[in-house]
Amino acid sequence: MEQAVNSQENEMDVKEARKKLIPIWIKGFGWLFMVMASVIPVTYLVILFWEYPAAFTMFGLSYEGPPLALMPMLIASLILVNGICAFGLLFAKDWGLKACLYFGYVGLAISVGATIAAGGETFNLDPVVLVPYLYVLHKLSKHW
Repeated sequence: MEQAVNSQENEMDVKEARKKLIPIWIKGFGWLFMVMASVIPVTYLVILFWEYPAAFTMFGLSYEGPPLALMPMLIASLILVNGICAFGLLFAKDWGLKACLYFGYVGLAISVGATIAAGGETFNLDPVVLVPYLYVLHKLSKHW
């Protein structure tokens, strides 16, 4: 019984220590993405029910048009996954840091790919935030 209590206390200490490692700017973006992810399902249902055109943007991908096309579903899925990863990081889950690292690289690849596909006509600011984000996450991984 005492071992169970001690292990729970150690787990709480680890989670609190992990939460303190996360910089404020990453916490801010994390909460933003969690809110966006929680709003996306409702927004998508409203768009479908009232037949509004869908308008989504993420990682340099943007779409405006019918909601049942593949692109708005892909962008909405990216936003949902981003919110799930943010949840894992902000609430110090064991999988949170790895999920954010993997998805950060996916986002960076999509963003650079979208810029290249646009022929350089547009420049996405996503890499400007994603590169320092990934750098900080790699530094955190030693202590996670």
